[in-house]
Amino acid sequence: MTDTDPNDSERERAFVGYGTHRPKLDDKGRLTIPARFRPGLSDGVVVCGWFTNTLSVFPEREFDALVRKVRPTANLSERHMAFFRLLVSGAEVQQLDSQGRISIPVSQRNYAGLGKDCVVNGLGERLEVWDADAWDRYSAENLPVFSEMEGTSLGIEF
Repeated sequence: MTDTDPNDSERERAFVGYGTHRPKLDDKGRLTIPARFRPGLSDGVVVCGWFTNTLSVFPEREFDALVRKVRPTANLSERHMAFFRLLVSGAEVQQLDSQGRISIPVSQRNYAGLGKDCVVNGLGERLEVWDADAWDRYSAENLPVFSEMEGTSLGIEF
């Protein structure tokens, strides 16, 4: 037996998708997940707060793998413990409803500053949910970073 978790291999990871979509949050706080992302989320999702005041939507299996990786670091310092506590305590386990929607609790909407207009970015193994205005500002501010890093400091050659 090895210490390697077979679910951690890139080959085994759940794939959600790529791209940007702009769904609206309805009056009940439900967000429609774009159809192209749904197959990778059919076994359940975890919605949690993430960096830059966004939300992440993970396939449940991916979130479980993340927790397994982060948990051992929680005892390294109070900062590590705070990150772990906030990540896990704010997580919501859900199933997409028959219309492909998830319910975003008020606490998560407040954390991410979500208004009616949202942006859902597919990042491969997870989705990111932004307030549309916040995403527009962030992407405009960081476009120069993308141009500067394009293929250079990442060790990627095209």
